[in-house]
Amino acid sequence: MAHPQVILERLQARDLHEGIFHELILANNQLLQQVIEHKKKEKKRKELISEGSSQNVAELDRRIRDLSEERAEMYKTQSENAQRLIHLSEQLRIKEDKEKRQTKELIQLSDQVKKLSAKCELQVYQLKEKDVTIQILQDELTALQLEITTTEEKNKNLSIENKQLLQRWIDLKNAEAEKMNEAMQFYEQALEQAKNSPDRKRSQPKEALSSYNLLPSKIYKKINAHDDDIHCIAASSKGALFATGGADRKIRLYDTRSGHMIQALGGALQTITSVSFNSTDEMILGSCTDNATRIWSLSTHRLRHTLTGHIGKVYAAKFTGDSNRVVSGSHDRTLKVWDLQRGYTARTIFTFSSCNDLCLMDSDGQTLISGHLDNHIRFWDTRTGSGIKELTGVHNGQVTSVSMSSDGMYLLTNSRDNTLKIIDVRMYDILKSFQADSYHNGLNWSRSTFSPSGSYVAAGSSDGTLFVWNVNTGKVERMLKEHRSAICGVAWNPTGDHIFSAEKNKAVCIWDTA
Repeated sequence: MAHPQVILERLQARDLHEGIFHELILANNQLLQQVIEHKKKEKKRKELISEGSSQNVAELDRRIRDLSEERAEMYKTQSENAQRLIHLSEQLRIKEDKEKRQTKELIQLSDQVKKLSAKCELQVYQLKEKDVTIQILQDELTALQLEITTTEEKNKNLSIENKQLLQRWIDLKNAEAEKMNEAMQFYEQALEQAKNSPDRKRSQPKEALSSYNLLPSKIYKKINAHDDDIHCIAASSKGALFATGGADRKIRLYDTRSGHMIQALGGALQTITSVSFNSTDEMILGSCTDNATRIWSLSTHRLRHTLTGHIGKVYAAKFTGDSNRVVSGSHDRTLKVWDLQRGYTARTIFTFSSCNDLCLMDSDGQTLISGHLDNHIRFWDTRTGSGIKELTGVHNGQVTSVSMSSDGMYLLTNSRDNTLKIIDVRMYDILKSFQADSYHNGLNWSRSTFSPSGSYVAAGSSDGTLFVWNVNTGKVERMLKEHRSAICGVAWNPTGDHIFSAEKNKAVCIWDTA
């Protein structure tokens, strides 16, 4: 409380305490005044007496007695009033003290109510958080129970398969033994016949393997492709087009040879995370962070389908070979198979971890491969929704990219552990690992690619350098620096004459492979 306020309150308390004597003093002053008047009158009376006016003296005596009695009565009344005033002042002081105590208690109770209200709100918030945590744990428990059931089913199937393989191996061994016996018999007969036949020149067929291995040598064109960050890039199936998608909610189509933009496809509500052409280049799809996947016609450039059903961001989607189905992977830890003819979800697969990328192992889309946030790579049967194989320990960071070689025999993976791996999808063995001192995978959606011949792999680094490795030697063949920010995707044209690389900061580079 301020000092002037304290002084004011003290002065008011003093006035309240001393004000009870104000009327008493005024009454006393009036009595004194009356006494003076009486003295004057007495003096006058004496003067009259001295003049011999006895009648006036008697009248004055009577009046003096009346005034004396009146004064005595006034003293009595004044005393009673003073007593009552003191009593009332005491009662007022008691009530003021009581009011101060009650005001103080009210303030304390108000503070306590505020504290209890805040505590109540905190407990309500904590209760909501616990409810959310319980729901998450229940979902994880359900997923784990499903995983246990799937694992048990896998073990059962593997046991049956093991018995079948063992029996097949025994049968094969028996068949080989029989063939060896037949071969030995045939060999002995051939030796016997050779003794009586002229020598013949043997000719051995010559095998020739040819593959085209074209490496990027120089930049052909650099394009400022989007108005906002770029997230993905893909080449068309026939090589005439390439497409990019970004945070400006557009898919932009470009001519491969000229680098000119053909069309910008709209309709997405948020960032485009991946783009993919169908096998005939009649349609293109784009997955999006608005939890949907959209399909456009490349002849009309109009939106044909919007596939909604995921409850998390969709980070990857692909057409099957017949273009009748689409598979999508989301951060809601599910994969979905969409029937485009019927327009609804044909199957939902629970993956136990957020999906960063996916690809099809075969053109009919029966086997699906997904790369995940938990560093694992999973193989799925899209017909049944069951898992075929789970590869753990391939990478030490989340998998950002999975793609198949053109012959369908090898899988290329990219990871935040700054390595690329080639996996034999028949034996699930790691055949090659690629890395470099200056190569750093800077994005959770960074895509790598095979060359059309499968002889090289390419990926972009966080510093904007494009790396190309030789598959046979595992060595870096090219390090091309043109981008100024992290490369988010690399696509090798199916014709082999160009490589397309996209950086996060809006730019696309077209590289010549001569």
